Amino acid sequence: MTTKVKIIISTCNIFLILQRQNFTQMTPVQPAPELEKLLSEGRKITIISHFNPDGDAIGSSIGMQRYLESRGTSSTVIIPSSIPAFLDFLDPERRIICYTCDKEKAVAAVKEAELILCLDFNRLDRTEWLAEHISSSSAAKVLIDHHLNPETSSFDLIISDPGASSTCELLYRTLMSFRSTAGDPGRLDLPTLTAITTGILTDTNNFNNSITPDTFLTASDMLSRGVDFDAINNLVFKRYSESRMRLMGHLLTDSMTIDRRLKASTMIITLKDREQFNFADGDSEGFVNLPLMIHDVEVSALFSETKDYIRVSLRSKGGVSVNALSNAYFNGGGHARAAGGRLYMPVGEVREYFLKSLEQFLQASAKQQ
Repeated sequence: MTTKVKIIISTCNIFLILQRQNFTQMTPVQPAPELEKLLSEGRKITIISHFNPDGDAIGSSIGMQRYLESRGTSSTVIIPSSIPAFLDFLDPERRIICYTCDKEKAVAAVKEAELILCLDFNRLDRTEWLAEHISSSSAAKVLIDHHLNPETSSFDLIISDPGASSTCELLYRTLMSFRSTAGDPGRLDLPTLTAITTGILTDTNNFNNSITPDTFLTASDMLSRGVDFDAINNLVFKRYSESRMRLMGHLLTDSMTIDRRLKASTMIITLKDREQFNFADGDSEGFVNLPLMIHDVEVSALFSETKDYIRVSLRSKGGVSVNALSNAYFNGGGHARAAGGRLYMPVGEVREYFLKSLEQFLQASAKQQ
């Protein structure tokens, strides 16, 4: 990196301003021209994200929709299950179609689509009931995602980077790689940038996980264009309902257990807990990270009981790949330090199963080293 020093003399002070040249550039996205061409062909576009959508899913979907609208192109956003309340500020007009809320409208939007943009999932089964409709559609299908091992056979164009902090970061890099934007964030409007920023903040847990130079280059662009980080933080991280706060207290006080030998924590949300604390979609967002604040806890697991299965959330802060752990034992996957999955067993058995699985996993990993 070369640096040129510019000296400005005022009546009171001498200021040294470092003007950066040949600075680190954001990683370009090679397939971007192909996507830009598809988006310009006047096709009817449907945007779809995954079941139990998080900030990255909603942020990337709304960010793409807002970008298209700024270019005079309409689109429809579909999610398999409802949007969490703390993210509803991204969709003030309530335009997102939720499959579990309006099945006929959601299916119709898939069937009518000529181009389907799939954001923040690597396999069609992550869209639950929508998967068969997406698979049978004759529309061109594009995947934009940052998870490992994308299902290549299901998509016509894949933009994938497991090294990206979030799909929102990857989406931003993609948009910046378009000829029409020419790397200028000023060509994206504030609603687009705000949605993208929200996804980055939530998926990195406020820049605590999976950050790269591209993450901070993106954040710098957002700040320079007037994105209000404080407002997003207040809306996303400081808008708990009383029942959500009480659920968190219950989990930490009455549910959390720590296995010092395995350096692992477990918490369980039962159906009874859901009823007692008026559980709503998104209420447990971020809870799995809390035990990692304990100095000798390196793996955290949160199990959430539903009528049909146990939802598994895994996090780590050490050398344990919870992606590999989830792949091997929990019917899921994700990233090295953040993964999810499902179990089909009585809720009373999950804690013991997790600890046995983790021990086996650690022993197998030690043998491979």
